[in-house]
Amino acid sequence: MQAAPKVYVTTAYKAALEGLDLAEIAITSDAELIEGDTPEGAFTLDDVDGVGVVPTPAEGEKCERCWRVLPEVGANAQAPGVCGRCADAVAASRAAAE
Repeated sequence: MQAAPKVYVTTAYKAALEGLDLAEIAITSDAELIEGDTPEGAFTLDDVDGVGVVPTPAEGEKCERCWRVLPEVGANAQAPGVCGRCADAVAASRAAAE
């Protein structure tokens, strides 16, 4: 959950992932999908052509609810220890309980 990998892919892979949240699929805090050649030193698999991953750490603070590391954690005064998505979920849960 502390990773924010940069994933270099071919045009075909990028099209296949269109509209999907790669961070959710990969269970990372963030993920950047980049169409282009795999840079030197990227992690690759011999049997998967056209994909390379450069691991990078996620920026921000850890959400107390989902554990994702995001820059937005702490921005909501009513839910200071959580990210925006979790703040919405907590607010909806409170509203349903009333």
